[in-house]
Amino acid sequence: MAGVVVVLLASIAATAMTGPATVLVAIGLVVLAPELVVLVNRVLKVLSPRGAAGHLAAVNLSAAPERVRPAVTFLTLLVGVSAGTLSMQGIENRHSAEGSTAQVLASSNYLVVVLISVFMAIALTNNLVAALGRRPEEFTTMSLIGSTSWQSRGMLLREIVAATLVSVIAAGIGALVCVIPFAIVKTGSPAAAFAAGPYLLSIVLGAVIALGVTTVAGNRVVRTAAVH
Repeated sequence: MAGVVVVLLASIAATAMTGPATVLVAIGLVVLAPELVVLVNRVLKVLSPRGAAGHLAAVNLSAAPERVRPAVTFLTLLVGVSAGTLSMQGIENRHSAEGSTAQVLASSNYLVVVLISVFMAIALTNNLVAALGRRPEEFTTMSLIGSTSWQSRGMLLREIVAATLVSVIAAGIGALVCVIPFAIVKTGSPAAAFAAGPYLLSIVLGAVIALGVTTVAGNRVVRTAAVH
């Protein structure tokens, strides 16, 4: 009887704590945004060792790393929270008894994920647009010294691709670390925490938003700057 009680308490505690843990870990990673931005610059130097666009992106991030910090911040939150929560609920769905409380609450958990994702997506979009809106003088200067619109757009895309890679990897690892104890309690093994679906879904969502907003808003800013 004592063993059953301990197992039940452990299961309840794991269920109750995993969701908040994913949020707290994501927030903790956001606190490390300056360090993550340093990694962004290193990744960028590896991905774009040659070419004007890659060189410009690396110089920009070295001189003004705060330009990609909004993307790193909100991408990390979006991917970390959604991936951790979806992974946890997926394990719960697969290994809980039919009609259990956990399965009944599944729709509520998915609703929470959707609401959080929508909020983070809006925040990510607004911050990316605002950050790009503060850079028209930079693009005008680049145009005057001979940079083409194509090179300016390439610079922006390289910046956001590097920021996306660092953010989703950090957020994915953080979510995985939170879900592994939950998987062990639920299944006796950490293997269930490594199901790729929730992580891929969250990463694709974040990447599509970041790249899409940067492409649309960046093209507009660069085109306007070139005209002037």
